[in-house]
Amino acid sequence: MLGAVHDRAAGWKVPKKVLADTVQALLGTERLKVSPDLKHYKTLTRELQSFVVKTNLATGNESFEAWRERDHDDMVLAVALAAWFGEQGQRRLVVG
Repeated sequence: MLGAVHDRAAGWKVPKKVLADTVQALLGTERLKVSPDLKHYKTLTRELQSFVVKTNLATGNESFEAWRERDHDDMVLAVALAAWFGEQGQRRLVVG
């Protein structure tokens, strides 16, 4: 769970870079696929395809283009969180 921190009161804190890397790895190995039967299949597919991490060479800072810059960035974030959680070997999610 590299980079992630679990806090009993606040839950998991996972850096965006870790989420982005997880999604990119799963897409690259075809372990993450979007069903064409999904209501928003085209939108989610387009958002995932346009998802890129940009690194400022001068500062080393990373920005995540699909998050907070596009109309459906919440879809990408939701998939990224679920994908990361699943990759941790978790069987169930306890909320609250």
